[in-house]
Amino acid sequence: METMFRSGRLLVSALCLLVGMSGTGFAPAQQLGRVNSDHVTIELPAERELVGRGLIGDLERCYVYMNRSIGGALPRRVTVTLDWGAAENRCNRRAGHITIGLGRPGADAGGKDGIFHAIAREMARLGLLNISEGAAREDTEFLFEGMIEILVHEFDHSSRSLESAWAIAKLLDAGEGLGLARQRSWTDFSGGVRNHRNAAPGITFLKTFRDLQGRTRPVKFFEALKKRSLLKALEIAFKASGDELERVWLERVRDYRIPEEILVDEARAPRLVRIESVEENLRMVIEDTDGDLGAGGVFVRDEGTGGVFQAREEKENDTLVYTVPLPAGTGSVTIVAVDEAGNLRSWSETLVR
Repeated sequence: METMFRSGRLLVSALCLLVGMSGTGFAPAQQLGRVNSDHVTIELPAERELVGRGLIGDLERCYVYMNRSIGGALPRRVTVTLDWGAAENRCNRRAGHITIGLGRPGADAGGKDGIFHAIAREMARLGLLNISEGAAREDTEFLFEGMIEILVHEFDHSSRSLESAWAIAKLLDAGEGLGLARQRSWTDFSGGVRNHRNAAPGITFLKTFRDLQGRTRPVKFFEALKKRSLLKALEIAFKASGDELERVWLERVRDYRIPEEILVDEARAPRLVRIESVEENLRMVIEDTDGDLGAGGVFVRDEGTGGVFQAREEKENDTLVYTVPLPAGTGSVTIVAVDEAGNLRSWSETLVR
């Protein structure tokens, strides 16, 4: 009997240990390392501890900036788990815990800078979730994404990357893809993808009213979201109805003139290699050094009708081809490509059919 009892205790202990480790995503035999600063703890496999040491100084500075910018909304300590066994990033507001999933292909391809950017985004999200008491919902997600991008790029002095958001917003508007009603359906609009293209409406909306009403106004909006609808929070924070706010926002977007180029990093900027018109399709080969362009970043404007179309991405013999169906008789077009870094290039072309 004693032997059976002892065996049962060992089984329970083993199960508890397994459950505890499965919560972190680390393999049972893997030793966990920790790197600390005043406000940030990084948890990661012990053999990768140098990665944490390379990040911790910048993350402490990022914490201080984010906490100040979001009205002291971050917890006293934020724990960041770098998990090579998980695929997705997660943010637990109540625990003050961020998980960065590095298990999907290419997740750590950007090295230290890419991992830092992912953590900074989730740190900004954590602060916004705290100040709004968890008000990230289907109808507010576009503004969370916009504010996160603003905060991250302002922290690392890369606000130039945000400039191209105005070009994307203008092109989306021309294609009838911009407006509060459209953006409130986050899943339909974004397909659940968090990227520069999908953050552009929120970036431009918040920057419009921050420019007009002051830097603290967007933070007041997230505070106002506590237990309130989107439209009511907008009215409280920005002192106008949703219809009026939308009018001012879209007017500013429509007044924006898309430049020939915005170069955040010229070496990484898209480059048009060739185009061809095949039946009713415009086919484009665009060199994308970092592979972060994607179909969502390629637009074609028919200069005859003003219609704007987004490209679809196809792979042919290891070459990415961007394709847009165009109406019969299309002559002159403008091609605009915007990558995740915010690099923008545009080309005016006359089609030969």
